[in-house]
Amino acid sequence: MAETPTKIRITVGNATIEIEGSQDYVEKKLGEAESFEGLIRKAGGAAPTAPVAAKVKSRKAKPERRKRPTKGGESYKLVSNLKLSGTDDIPPLKDFYKEKSPTNAQECNAVFTYYLKKMLKTDKVGIEHIYTCYKAVGVKVPGRLYQSLLDTQNRKGTIITSDIKDLGISTIGENFVEQELPKSHKSNNA
Repeated sequence: MAETPTKIRITVGNATIEIEGSQDYVEKKLGEAESFEGLIRKAGGAAPTAPVAAKVKSRKAKPERRKRPTKGGESYKLVSNLKLSGTDDIPPLKDFYKEKSPTNAQECNAVFTYYLKKMLKTDKVGIEHIYTCYKAVGVKVPGRLYQSLLDTQNRKGTIITSDIKDLGISTIGENFVEQELPKSHKSNNA
């Protein structure tokens, strides 16, 4: 696909300078703005009252497009100080996970956030905490864990991602983990 040519026209008095070409070419020529003063004088125009270079440098550059991460673009580290092996009062994460039996990433995200926030009373639960939980129970980590957490909030409302460095469990999430999981128990009692 051919690039659309970029064209710029500068007129000072009765002198006009036009530059046309690729965007890179035009921007390069604009960067050489000091030479425009000489060109304008040669073309018979009066010298500009303010330096042309100053005017050109003040123009805003286009914001760069944010690139989407490519496959495998996310990478996280294990949080080594998490006590996922349990205590006398708190079951190990592996046992809690088996008891709740989440069936997809959104359910896992809710279970892990609940366990960390409500049971372990972890102050700040970030993405790497959730990543560590996936690894601890031996479940495949979602390819895009960050997006998975956002989807859990937006689709289920079980977790809170307003501060991605401090995830929270919503009341809906508490009820879901405490009352609706495991699903097989719920269907047997009905």
